[in-house]
Amino acid sequence: MAPCDWPIDTTCCAGWDDFPPEVQARATTMATEILDGLTGRQFAQCPMSFRPCGPKCSAGAGYMVWPVSMGAVGGGYFPWMVPWVDAGVWRNCACPGACSCAATQEVPIPFPVASIEEVTIDGVVLAPTAYRLDSWRGIPRLVRTDGGEWPTCQDMDADPDAVGSFTITFRPGRPLPLAGQIAAGDYACELAKACMGQDCALPQQLASLTRNGIDLEVVDPTTAVEDGRTGIQSVDLWVRSVNPGMLSQRTRVHSPDVNRGRLS
Repeated sequence: MAPCDWPIDTTCCAGWDDFPPEVQARATTMATEILDGLTGRQFAQCPMSFRPCGPKCSAGAGYMVWPVSMGAVGGGYFPWMVPWVDAGVWRNCACPGACSCAATQEVPIPFPVASIEEVTIDGVVLAPTAYRLDSWRGIPRLVRTDGGEWPTCQDMDADPDAVGSFTITFRPGRPLPLAGQIAAGDYACELAKACMGQDCALPQQLASLTRNGIDLEVVDPTTAVEDGRTGIQSVDLWVRSVNPGMLSQRTRVHSPDVNRGRLS
């Protein structure tokens, strides 16, 4: 897990365009890596490939495709009314399938998704206009919108770009908000200034020293980082707002009974 291609906003950094490209790149990498750790690695990470494995591969009914009947799963049938809760109100639905909140063709992705990078079926890239990313019950779902169908099973022996494969490449996490882009830009700006030997807002080791009535104090700049701070007010305010508990990563619940597909 690592941040990749975080967009940063350097509008408030006077002289950013004057820094050499290699200094900009180093400062951006340093800033995003540190902020990724301080925010609990909850924002857009490097792309990962997910190969879904539908329940049909285990003799189930496949992905959520309506109309659905119990006959496809357990040999029985739906009752003539299906109870459900609508905004806290208990209702009875007499049209199972058509009343469902599920799309006609959708694949659940059991990970937080910041964005979909690419979808391939049998090694062929699917046009981005053929699907959209939704969320239902807190689970990201890739919805087919071009009238086609998602494969309900795939050959895991096949390579990701071979016939029989179905691969979703996505960036795990949440999209980096604008405030995060600004904070990353502010931090990168100060790192670039330090790299070029310019005055910057980064905490320095020598803060005070007593001599001829003048008090100076020596502090360890790593103390700020250990406390989840960078020493830059605008950056630290954003970090605290998105990770007030200073967690090292997002909390998760794992169940051995849930098929999460295969990552590569």
